[in-house]
Amino acid sequence: MQSNQIRKSFLDFFAKNGHPVVKSSPLIPEGDPTLLFTSAGMVQFKPYYLGLKTDLKRAVSCQKSFRTTDIDNVGKTIRHLTFFEMLGNFSFGDYFKKESLVWGWEFFIKEMGLPADRLYPSIYGGGVAPRDEEARAIWEKILPKKLHSHILELGDKDNFWAMGDTGPSGPCSEVYWDRGAQYDHPGCAGPGACSCDRYIEIWNHVFTQFDKQADGTFKPLPRKNIDTGMGLERLTFVVEGKESPFETSLFYPIIEAASGLLKTDYRASDESVSAFRIISEHLRAATFLISEGVIPSNEGRGYVLRRLIRRASRYGRIMGAKDPFLHKLTPAVFGIFNGVYPEVEAAARQIGETLRFEEQGFIETLGTGEKFLSDLLAKYPAGIPGKEAFSLYETYGFPLELTRELALKKGVPVDEKGFDEARRAAQDTAKAGWKDSGEKSTFMFQTAEEKLPATVFTGYESIEGEASIIALLDPSGKPAESLAADSQGYAVLDSTPFYAQSGGQEGDTGSLFFGGKLAASVTDTQKPVEKVYFHAVRVQAPLKVGMRVSARVSGDRYRTSCNHTATHVINAALKQVFGETTRQAGSEVDPVRFRFDYTVAKAPTKEELARIEEISNSAVREDYRVSKAERPLADAAKFGATTLLGEHYKDPARFVLINRGGFDAARDRYSLELCGGTHIDRTGELLVIKILKESSVARGVRRIEGVAGPAAVAYLSGLAKVAETLSARLSVPPLELPVRVEQLLQSIKELKSGKAKALPAASVKEGRRVLAEGIDGSGSSFVLYDAGTMEMKELRGLSDEIKKDLKSSLLFIYSKAENKFSFIITHTGDVIPADIPAFEKQLVELAKKHI
Repeated sequence: MQSNQIRKSFLDFFAKNGHPVVKSSPLIPEGDPTLLFTSAGMVQFKPYYLGLKTDLKRAVSCQKSFRTTDIDNVGKTIRHLTFFEMLGNFSFGDYFKKESLVWGWEFFIKEMGLPADRLYPSIYGGGVAPRDEEARAIWEKILPKKLHSHILELGDKDNFWAMGDTGPSGPCSEVYWDRGAQYDHPGCAGPGACSCDRYIEIWNHVFTQFDKQADGTFKPLPRKNIDTGMGLERLTFVVEGKESPFETSLFYPIIEAASGLLKTDYRASDESVSAFRIISEHLRAATFLISEGVIPSNEGRGYVLRRLIRRASRYGRIMGAKDPFLHKLTPAVFGIFNGVYPEVEAAARQIGETLRFEEQGFIETLGTGEKFLSDLLAKYPAGIPGKEAFSLYETYGFPLELTRELALKKGVPVDEKGFDEARRAAQDTAKAGWKDSGEKSTFMFQTAEEKLPATVFTGYESIEGEASIIALLDPSGKPAESLAADSQGYAVLDSTPFYAQSGGQEGDTGSLFFGGKLAASVTDTQKPVEKVYFHAVRVQAPLKVGMRVSARVSGDRYRTSCNHTATHVINAALKQVFGETTRQAGSEVDPVRFRFDYTVAKAPTKEELARIEEISNSAVREDYRVSKAERPLADAAKFGATTLLGEHYKDPARFVLINRGGFDAARDRYSLELCGGTHIDRTGELLVIKILKESSVARGVRRIEGVAGPAAVAYLSGLAKVAETLSARLSVPPLELPVRVEQLLQSIKELKSGKAKALPAASVKEGRRVLAEGIDGSGSSFVLYDAGTMEMKELRGLSDEIKKDLKSSLLFIYSKAENKFSFIITHTGDVIPADIPAFEKQLVELAKKHI
């Protein structure tokens, strides 16, 4: 029996015993900011354990899971993995110990065919809480009497679980597998007591039955829960009879493919065994992370992915790889999980490109890293500091063992303790990229949401509507019957036109009216958990539960919708310029601007950015229809719609189509995306799309920031005002500002370098104020300057010098050189003639009389 059969057998067994099969939740936790990754099967069931959801009493799942703490141990032991599948059955106040243990034993013996005499169940032997007599009695009934000696009693460290210093807790019952006497060693303390590889834990049953008090005592929980976990990888290597998980059907196809590609035998040496295990494990893990939209970077989840790819690549090079190779092994990964996680193979192209691009970048930096190590050896002949060794590992992918090996060849030790300290600090940095204050508010809203019906969203059709207040919360999240004037809090409506922040789009703002008068300002709208919209309100007049109000979305919605549609236009333009492999890596839209992150192998040139903007504005000029409709999710594949990697769409899903003929002509289009945000009706409403800034986010990820629609008009209007101000200040028409600024910059450069030409003395001396009154009756003076033989480009610099000490003056500056007459007509900033052409003509005539 191989892994696919084992996985299916587990789910089928518990389904037969009344457990709904729940699909694996994503590796990126949904609605739980307390977690970097989903690390266990129970994560998606937390609301049920907390009593916030009650629609399930029991469940079974095979959960995609990831743990970061084991990265550096992968390949060194048979126990440690980063990505794994967690099999588990769960009870939420339904059945308890007897059923869980009986079913667990039956699955092992009857379904998997494991010999009973090689299994060692354990119970909690007592410690902070009483000995688990109940579990002991159950196991004695399950096992034949001759195997009662196999029942182990373990303490707090191994067999007691607690959520924290207080709260839910309870004993555990772990089941160990005896791999056989060939793995024995002198002094082995037996299962649960020895960390050797003879006895391996394969299933853990957690019995959540206590509520731990602050004084250390335990009170029984009114609802007792079951949470079990069994790694599919461990169970598979037991059932398949292999030496480790790496020889099973979950890993070995990758090892075989890598061995063939690198022309190195897996078992050639201990070093090769370790290297191929690392490559296979890290490639599996990286594949799943990329399939959920994670991109290599230097923080948070992206930092973890980058470490995986670089570590796998490094060991590939040790095995002989010269070029990027990981992407060539992905078919083996897809084969292992064929039909199990279709979202992985659906992202095959992005997975391969991300692996190749990241590995190529790593190879390019390795040479620099080797030079860096050489410099460290020269700088620290008495010993390389741990911090420097970790910097080498983090930046260039050099594992500690490689640094140690190369350093010892030179007789230089490495501070490994300092390395570990630096690594722990880096782990804290990774955590800082994901854990935030959202933890408290999410729990707060979870508590409120369970008691409330789903909010009906009407905002696609209208930006205002009548609604009833069905709940109010004070700022701390506590339910309230009313909110007083001048207070703040949250209002929940039975239906709402307010869009809740999601998909990168900012939540709506607006107002609530009662009796025709303003009752509250809505400052934000959030949907932090799933189905209920929470409106942050600043109360003007008292609000009460049951009150019927008129909800009106502010004008910011339209501006935001313009910017959101603009991101779709930009996305399609990017694909035209860089190809279909370019994909969205994130976005944010609000009334002021849009931000769009995308993947690309290199920084775009000015010409490419100009082309992106031109293609986008061509779509604006075409005034395409922007059609929005809910359709079966299967239509996304049918029509080749653009989707966001890692996003989990509902079925039916909302499609946004930009073309001339609507959905009847969906294949003839400019753009088609799945998107739940709000949009305008025609691209012509965007007026213009202006790219303001393009920058780097991470290797292979770029960012465009821009404006469209009213936001673009506001931006361009502001630019026009700036241009008009500068034009008046520099006395040049707006269209000549670039040339004038360039001249000023050149003058500044010459002044700084000391190469600036001194003004001819005659220039100022020969200047003559010939009129006491302005020629236009304004009281302005006319000043004539002879600049000698200056070149035309020098006259502008001279005019700035002359105007410094003048007020209310009109200037005519001229020069004569080689039968060439050059002149500038200008004025000080406090003179603005009403009729400029007439003014210039009059000045020229006046100057002729005096030259």
